Amino acid sequence: MTPATEKRQAPGILKISAYGRSGLVSRPAGERLAGLRLFDVYRGPGIAEGRRSLAYTLRLDAPDHTLTDDEVAEVRRRCITAVESAHSATLRG
Repeated sequence: MTPATEKRQAPGILKISAYGRSGLVSRPAGERLAGLRLFDVYRGPGIAEGRRSLAYTLRLDAPDHTLTDDEVAEVRRRCITAVESAHSATLRG
């Protein structure tokens, strides 16, 4: 068994359905996604009115090898790009 990798990201996006949020984050991860969890929702200073920051933990894995930093970075980039494109979101922090 190869070790899994977890990455957290917190794009601030408009209010949308729970399915829409998680599907939008999970689809670009493809077969590397072993788990997805929304771990924080923030509204307050630093976040525009009518928006919120959603922070996810992505658990990534490959059955046949340990993922390289470059592989993890590419999955993360695809997930962030998908959310930014669909909701005019920005990566916070």
